[in-house]
Amino acid sequence: MDIQKTTDELLKILENHENISDYLEENADEMIEADLSEYLEGLLEKYDISKNEAIKRSKLDSIYGYQIFSGVRKNPSRDKLIQLIFGLGLELQDAQRLLKIASEGELYSRNRRDSIIIFALKNKLSLQQCDDLLFEMKEKTIINP
Repeated sequence: MDIQKTTDELLKILENHENISDYLEENADEMIEADLSEYLEGLLEKYDISKNEAIKRSKLDSIYGYQIFSGVRKNPSRDKLIQLIFGLGLELQDAQRLLKIASEGELYSRNRRDSIIIFALKNKLSLQQCDDLLFEMKEKTIINP
């Protein structure tokens, strides 16, 4: 499912709606999935990667990684999710959506560290290459902060 309306458009519609039930029904296709493990499963399919490979590339402990995918770990930290983003090889739009679904802050281009991570994603750098760049720029690394 592709989102057709921007967040700002949805907010304007919501502000002008008198009935929340009608709003939710009319915009059901615009709502973000709320289940992190389901979204992750969909990403595995979309990016044609196995759980094992994604976890290995993310440099997460395998048990911890499988717990995130299964939903046992309901609140992984933002950095653990960023590790998974690199492990899955996500495009920025999917990375941002994953962070939203997990109720973590999206990557923000006005934040120096986040800008470096966005740059790394856009340039298809590996997690290790991103970490090296963060270290070089004197920012907190992802893998071993």
